[in-house]
Amino acid sequence: MTYDLYFHNDFDGWASAAVMLSFLEGRGDHIGHFTPVDHDLQPQWLDDAFFKKHHLFKGKRNAPIVLDFPFHPGTAFWFDHHPTAFKKKAWQKKFHEDAEHAYRPRYFSCCHMAYATLKRNFKWQPPAYLGGLIIWLDIIDGARYTSAKQTILMKEPAFAIDSFIDAQKGDSKKAEWLVRRLAATSFKEVAGIPRIAAAGRRARQRAVRDVDFYRKNLAVIGNATLINLIGHSDKMLRYAPYYLFPKLRYSVRINMKGSFYHIGAGENPWFTRKGRIHIGQLMKKYGGGGHASAGAAEFKTKEEMEKAKEEIIAVLNKKFPSFPRMRE
Repeated sequence: MTYDLYFHNDFDGWASAAVMLSFLEGRGDHIGHFTPVDHDLQPQWLDDAFFKKHHLFKGKRNAPIVLDFPFHPGTAFWFDHHPTAFKKKAWQKKFHEDAEHAYRPRYFSCCHMAYATLKRNFKWQPPAYLGGLIIWLDIIDGARYTSAKQTILMKEPAFAIDSFIDAQKGDSKKAEWLVRRLAATSFKEVAGIPRIAAAGRRARQRAVRDVDFYRKNLAVIGNATLINLIGHSDKMLRYAPYYLFPKLRYSVRINMKGSFYHIGAGENPWFTRKGRIHIGQLMKKYGGGGHASAGAAEFKTKEEMEKAKEEIIAVLNKKFPSFPRMRE
């Protein structure tokens, strides 16, 4: 059978696609289209007929598989681990777990979740080299780094792949190329491919240099930092705020994704976790989503973004005590 793969446009999404590809090809199935997707699609995504009406690719539509992205009732397979996976209550009521559809928010990465679910539900025996990919996706998507410094120095091979993916801006041809390689060999061998290794070197050099940009432009607002990356999206260092201010709890960043204003927020992974604010649920209020410790949302206008930014920073500083805290 032939399927179309839709997956979140980040390392976890691309790696989840590689796991799914390995499984499908192992049983004789094929992929017609490899399509990275992001949250700016949400207005179209919420249409029941999305898979028939979208313009993400041309040609024949095949049964859709969705990975690391919100639930849609029209899928042949769907795996996700985000706490904000259900965008419509009616769709959540339609969801019934079966072998091809699973929701596991306890997993650090969708890659690991898909790997484990396919093994359990289909008795799949994955190639041994995928084990290394699983370990690193749990580290990267679960923010389980040893320190903020590790994310600046980026010495490990997985960082090169992550950097390469970030530079592709959702290019479906590059996505197919890399997903096929991640499915066919170890991630360390993939990281050694010249163009990927070069992306890693550039990212390391840029990270050390761009820390200075953060030093000059990072604002501290109570218990959170704020960085405006509009016009400087290439300088995005998610954990630089905690490298510079290790005792602060939250960070907020603003940049552009296409024509949309983007707000991302995160919690310091090395902070004592008591009385946490669920950032994914906070972002859900603005049409976005994410995990307990990180999330994002997109806005059509600067005015909408500015209003949301002020509200989000206020919540992170606990100035809105009515906002629900996480249960410990």
